[in-house]
Amino acid sequence: MNNFTNVPELIFKLGGTGSVSKLLKTNPSTISNWKKNNKIPKSYMNKLDILLKKKNLLTYTEYESNTRITSLKKKSKFSILVIISGGVSCYKVLELLRLYHNNNFDIDVVLTESAQKFITPLVVTSLINKKCYTELFSSEEEENMNHINLARNKDLILVAPCTANFVAKITHGIADDLASNIILASDSKILIAPSMNPYMWENKATQDNLKILRQRDIDLINPNSGLMACGEVGKGRLPDINEIFSFTRNYLLKKKEKRHTGFESKLKILITAGPTQEKIDPIRYVSNNSSGKQGYALAEEFLKLGAHVTLISGPTNINKPNVNKFIEVVSAEEMLSQVENNIDCDIFISSAAVCDWKLIPYTLKNKKLPKNDKLKKNKDIFFKLETNPDIIKFVSQNKKRPTLVIGFAAETKNLIPNATKKLEEKQLDMIIANLIEKENAIFGKEYNKIFIIDKQCKIQKSEKLTKHEIANLIISKTLKLHEEKYAKNYN
Repeated sequence: MNNFTNVPELIFKLGGTGSVSKLLKTNPSTISNWKKNNKIPKSYMNKLDILLKKKNLLTYTEYESNTRITSLKKKSKFSILVIISGGVSCYKVLELLRLYHNNNFDIDVVLTESAQKFITPLVVTSLINKKCYTELFSSEEEENMNHINLARNKDLILVAPCTANFVAKITHGIADDLASNIILASDSKILIAPSMNPYMWENKATQDNLKILRQRDIDLINPNSGLMACGEVGKGRLPDINEIFSFTRNYLLKKKEKRHTGFESKLKILITAGPTQEKIDPIRYVSNNSSGKQGYALAEEFLKLGAHVTLISGPTNINKPNVNKFIEVVSAEEMLSQVENNIDCDIFISSAAVCDWKLIPYTLKNKKLPKNDKLKKNKDIFFKLETNPDIIKFVSQNKKRPTLVIGFAAETKNLIPNATKKLEEKQLDMIIANLIEKENAIFGKEYNKIFIIDKQCKIQKSEKLTKHEIANLIISKTLKLHEEKYAKNYN
């Protein structure tokens, strides 16, 4: 392990300052300094790693934060301005600044007056080793006209969190502070990450403002749903920090590729989701408990990142996601046909729970019964199993094989061996494994916990998270793998 990315959270999970000091046989003041500086001496790294594993607290985010985010080369520095407006979630953006700094982004930061109620300019400065801007006009001569200097020559301007108030200000051209003046004076691409109370988000005034901003080519990362700081539940949470980082990084990488290689097409994603239904007679069918929620979440989160998403879905009871192409199917054969029609993609993710078999009714005299007639109770019948097509194997062995082929495995026991076997036999690049148990009853639920296994059999475990948060973890790993393959082929 090279580093812990959130030391205060790690200390909290281990029982607090007092407990950790006893476990490590050191002074509480030492632990307090670690929390304050968000840094742990190398001599204690292994000890903490052992403690985490013993307590089963090691998470995918903590363990993989430095490996799943691909660092940008120093000669590929990008210039980004981050405007932090005054929402409760603005403290989360400090982690985003750390990611940008560690990946060699050239960062400038502007704090609005209300944001300074939650975080200070000094904290920001300590993270990026640069001045944090707060005032429209400074008494220092070289910083006069900050709104002009900061608005120019940026690869991207990001507003995160973007409150309902700031959305309204930039929609109607109000320029009463440094941040809003920058937006008016900018010739750079602008991206906003809204965060607000669910009722404020759904308010017609806010939605009308966002519609106007989209028409002006200001992009947004839609907020997530969940429990808010105010205690209400709904849509309005700041998007996951790794999601914001991935979105901005991919935008900048694509911009660079367009500039240097003429690469213009969007990443094309093909996802299957939901169950299939295998007809027995005109009334009855065989299916499974898959709700399609995880596949739909993957489709929605990929779309937020600017990818072109095709979703092939079996029968579900959830709302259709707003993707580029949505295809409804019923049976495994129909799903295979549509996958074959849309196989021209960069990444294929098979999250659908495809029925392995069809049930074919026969009489006791071994005569096959017609499917168009309803089966009657008074008839002596039995069923033969007919194997359904193996869709993911078809894709992984196809001449038009996508760059990445990713599967799912749901097991009730021997999860890792069974998932690893499927990964190897189907020739997959990565597999997402779910252990179906009482503590992880995932079908139709909003939460999930997973194991991610790649071709090197490296295993990463997540905490129990919402399916949209799980989707973001999967996407982060997927984009990293795709980037590696793309770089290898390009070079």
